[in-house]
Amino acid sequence: MQLIELGGPVVVALLLLSVAGLTVFLFKSVQYLGYSRGRFRRAEGLVNAWIAGAAPQQTPRAGANPYLRLLVAGMDWLDQGIDPGQVRDELTRQGQMVLARVNSLNGFVELVAYLAPLGGLLGTVLGMIDVFQGLADSATSGPQTGALASGIWEALLTTVVGLCVAIPFTLMHALLEGRAKRIRIRMEDQLSRLFTADLYRVGNAV
Repeated sequence: MQLIELGGPVVVALLLLSVAGLTVFLFKSVQYLGYSRGRFRRAEGLVNAWIAGAAPQQTPRAGANPYLRLLVAGMDWLDQGIDPGQVRDELTRQGQMVLARVNSLNGFVELVAYLAPLGGLLGTVLGMIDVFQGLADSATSGPQTGALASGIWEALLTTVVGLCVAIPFTLMHALLEGRAKRIRIRMEDQLSRLFTADLYRVGNAV
């Protein structure tokens, strides 16, 4: 409360921004649990079972994970004899929608990291303006020195708060982006393998 009292509305805005950013980070962390290594190993098992000749409906249920549902649907369409080019186009379209959900809101965390130091700098500038306005209105030199020192350190508090918010959120954004990149790479690899495996199955059948 003392920090808010000294920093004013800028500190309040920074704290609210950090709470919103942390909420988004926690939400994305929970969302990424659906794309864990275990889920991708399960998807790999689905592809391996399909290569071995199992029909998609004989494989384990995909559950609520949209990527696993997409993978099973692709196997089913290929088994139905639908043109592989059309299947690839549809899987690409749906895969992009899945990736859009994976990457959604990551930009907000990055925005918090960008805005926090700027907000802190804005608070410092506003505080310095108030300090010099007070000094300009003062008539004696004694109070000016004390007011200047007190006003400067109070004004710099907003910069400190802004940096304290920006640094961890920069790390959070890097973590989210790294996770999203790994998810994209694994999805692209398994979907590509799906069509390679389909050619392998056709070759065996011939």
